[in-house]
Amino acid sequence: MTWRKRLVVLRNRLYLYPVPEPMPRTRFFWLATGLVALVAVTFSVYFILLHLGRQDAYLTPAEDLGTMDQAVWSLTHGQLFHQTVCNIVSDTNCTGVNGVSRFAIHFEPVLFLVSLFYLIVSSPKTLLVLQTLVVAAGAFPAFWLARLRLRNELAAVGIAVLYLLYPALQQAEIFDFHAVTLTCALLLFTLYFMYTRRTVWLFVFAILSMACKEEMPAVIAMFGLWSIVFQQRWRTGLGLVALSMAWVSMTLLVYHFASPTGHPLLASRYGYLGNSPSQILFYFLQHPRAVIDQHLLEPTHRQYLRILLAPAGYLPVLAPWVLVMAFPSIALNLLSSYRNQYLGVFQYSAEIVPVLIFATIEAMVLITWIVQWLVKQLRAPQEQQTRDQEASPAEQMKPAVFVRPGLRWLQPAVLLVLVGFTLFTAVRNDFTYGALPFSRAFAWPQVTQHDQVAQQFVAMIPPSASVSAQSSLVPHVSERSHVYLFPYADDTADDIFLDITSFTYPFAASAYTNEVKKVLQGGRYGVEAAEDGLLLLKRGLPPPGISTYSPVQSGPDAVPELPAAFCSFTRVSPQEVQHALEVDFTPEDSPGSSISLVGYSVAPPQSFQAVTPLMQVTAYWRVNTANMPPLRVLTALLDKHEKEEFSSIDFPALSWCPVSSWEPGTIVRTVGSAVYVGNVPHGIARVTLALLPYNVPFGTKETLTHRVPLHIVRAPVNVAATLGTNAVQVEAITI
Repeated sequence: MTWRKRLVVLRNRLYLYPVPEPMPRTRFFWLATGLVALVAVTFSVYFILLHLGRQDAYLTPAEDLGTMDQAVWSLTHGQLFHQTVCNIVSDTNCTGVNGVSRFAIHFEPVLFLVSLFYLIVSSPKTLLVLQTLVVAAGAFPAFWLARLRLRNELAAVGIAVLYLLYPALQQAEIFDFHAVTLTCALLLFTLYFMYTRRTVWLFVFAILSMACKEEMPAVIAMFGLWSIVFQQRWRTGLGLVALSMAWVSMTLLVYHFASPTGHPLLASRYGYLGNSPSQILFYFLQHPRAVIDQHLLEPTHRQYLRILLAPAGYLPVLAPWVLVMAFPSIALNLLSSYRNQYLGVFQYSAEIVPVLIFATIEAMVLITWIVQWLVKQLRAPQEQQTRDQEASPAEQMKPAVFVRPGLRWLQPAVLLVLVGFTLFTAVRNDFTYGALPFSRAFAWPQVTQHDQVAQQFVAMIPPSASVSAQSSLVPHVSERSHVYLFPYADDTADDIFLDITSFTYPFAASAYTNEVKKVLQGGRYGVEAAEDGLLLLKRGLPPPGISTYSPVQSGPDAVPELPAAFCSFTRVSPQEVQHALEVDFTPEDSPGSSISLVGYSVAPPQSFQAVTPLMQVTAYWRVNTANMPPLRVLTALLDKHEKEEFSSIDFPALSWCPVSSWEPGTIVRTVGSAVYVGNVPHGIARVTLALLPYNVPFGTKETLTHRVPLHIVRAPVNVAATLGTNAVQVEAITI
């Protein structure tokens, strides 16, 4: 074969996609289809149960499950995707307590179809179930596409499994409901129908995909250009491009009328680039080095690309002519000033997954072809020698010798290795970034007594009342015209619903505590119910006074007078104590007083290698005597030289249930706020615990010299006192 013919073969295999040759639907095809269906059903059942469990256990956030639920619910009650939930602390979409249309933030007309299911069951759970079923359905076009390209049903099943195992897909799936997550499946259907040249279905799924988010027309336009170049389908490709441009025009028109500013409220994430296409282009031309350094080579951005590519063993890189279709979405994430978009978690990479799957398939096609070509080249001299011998008269006189036919097993063997490799890398990456039972820090949601109390509080809120609620509580009160993410409207809402044991977003824990106390001391709200760390405040009730256990009588450190049941979340049984030990602390300024550290935990308990390395320390205490003075719990991180790299006194429970209020003999659990440890030097670090008198200012030399003296009574061998600092080292961790 001449080099020209070889070039033609290579061009046909890699750069042109003619009408695919159909494959017969044999018994093996139906068996493979059944396997894909089984995997998809398993995925659906698992994630539906996980979603429902998270919702029942109050583990879903306001942004965006509460937001989406309110928006879809509002359409069934006469409003056009009305939403009032927003982060008043740092978001740009809080334009007033009356809220905005969802279309002022994201253009997602697919929600019109989603709202039809609310006519059957109006609940956030409807969104979660629907999303899971749609995402799981994407396994079928992944299987069909891989089957036609790889010509192997078993390998195609592996690709369908890879799709469902992909960490970016699982991150989008588990992070509540977003319309863009539906594109994981919708774009795969689009790719399949584009490859098989089924034009009507291609346009149907292209429209459905564009209806999921405002940037999707750019992706569909890339699909159209790809079809023109690699399929030579000019009319279809230009039709997709024209449809995308028309959709963009409609989107801009909707923003003009729906947004108070006339443009998307989240456009500020790209404001540094300029306010027009010409300004953006000029920015790139003027600062090419800065763009590369800040948005490509910067460690977090590089890590984002690794998170996208590593689960497929970086095979998509071998198919850049396919990977280019994901360029708009990848660029949007890399260039955003909003860090969550390029962390590799959440929903922001959902539309990239289908292209990664297609690119992985094409990389396998390429590798298989190269291996077959190499083997053929290696076998060519032997085959030529065999032909020469057969042509020799002397050889013709010898008995016939069986000549082994072509290596028919080679292609399946190569595909088996490649599919096995990608599944292995996907599972390995699922440990860090997935949402499976073996994933790091995974825990199946459990409905506790605390959650049941929260549900009782929900029942106490009138359906027509406006509510300012904490993030984890919003999805349970979101089906109303006015619901806000605390602290938004914490001076005008009818009710304020809080859980001081839960995630304090958008505040840091200390700022959250200060804001809650500010509301309680403001005189506008009184306590309607308080139990197990939950607070239901109602406007117009008399405000609470100051507790007799409060170390001060005013300001953010003042402890409000709340029912005794409010602090029940701190009290635990001896069986709940982790890493049991006994370390006695005796305050010098209170002779006869004694408190013991009886247990601890550090989460996550192993090495810290997640996208956002966080540490949370829990300490279990037992008061041995009455009349304890006010104390603070202090935790610190020491490096290998026992130098203190970080310290914190942020244990929120003490702001509401001070040590002086603890009953002797009761075991009390204090949970520290999750703290970022990414700036701590890598290596072994030791977690320490200490007690600090309330009147000792934190962050001074006295913090080190005036700690409460301790004595280790009983402890494991890994627990030891830190020399000269009155702190106890409880655990060594790897950062």
